[in-house]
Amino acid sequence: MARQLKKRAIEKELKFLANFEVYGVLLFVGLYFATKYVVGMDVGEKPFRLNWVSFYPLLVFSVIVLEGSFYWRNKLNVVRRKKALGALEIGRVYHKLRWLNVALLAGYLPLAIAAALAEADLSGRIAGGLLYLMALIEQINYFHIRLSYETVNGALLVVEPLKKLLTGTGERSHLRKDIDAYLGLG
Repeated sequence: MARQLKKRAIEKELKFLANFEVYGVLLFVGLYFATKYVVGMDVGEKPFRLNWVSFYPLLVFSVIVLEGSFYWRNKLNVVRRKKALGALEIGRVYHKLRWLNVALLAGYLPLAIAAALAEADLSGRIAGGLLYLMALIEQINYFHIRLSYETVNGALLVVEPLKKLLTGTGERSHLRKDIDAYLGLG
């Protein structure tokens, strides 16, 4: 018996996605600085100095998620018949952003290695690693295979999207389809 995924009206879904991504970034940035202050992550002589091993992946995550918010906002404008970029224009812009994101993600690896060799604060390295993983997941979700959160009867599915990713059976993301259309692949 096939499971029924919970569906919302398209306009309501696009508005939710566009807004939720911005709220998510604000929440993560707030949590990051609250953790630095309250828990004492990376607190030393200069507690409010940015620790790049943990802040850089937060920045990359935020950039990718805000790109996603803009994408959904543009799709919402299309549905509402307001001024919006067409699929080919979006494909052109996001084709370039995809490679910019890859460069940003790759740029973290030397920073993480240098932090490990310098024996930087472990809490910062762990937070940085987790934020980097989240940025990587968002990059895959937007620019490759749809890993979005699915619900069945109100329960969040976590294993299904991961299984689709690992087996290569996942559906191409909407953004990837726009990029493929721009490249003449789809």
